[in-house]
Amino acid sequence: MYTGCYIQNGYIYGGSKSGRYYIQDGYVYGPGSNGRYYLNENYFYGPGSQGRFYVEGDHIYGPSRELPWLPDED
Repeated sequence: MYTGCYIQNGYIYGGSKSGRYYIQDGYVYGPGSNGRYYLNENYFYGPGSQGRFYVEGDHIYGPSRELPWLPDED
């Protein structure tokens, strides 16, 4: 399922937290998620993810539209 999020120039866009998270050296950084999630061979790993979300082209796909590294609260 397409999550509605995509990656452009290292930043993750889509949803209410659009552009506040970025990928650097394979790790996801942003409010509350600094380095807890990482991207390996187009799959995301970390708490609640473990390869369930992946990147195809620039789009992020997974079992739900809720990305585990984008917390509901600031």
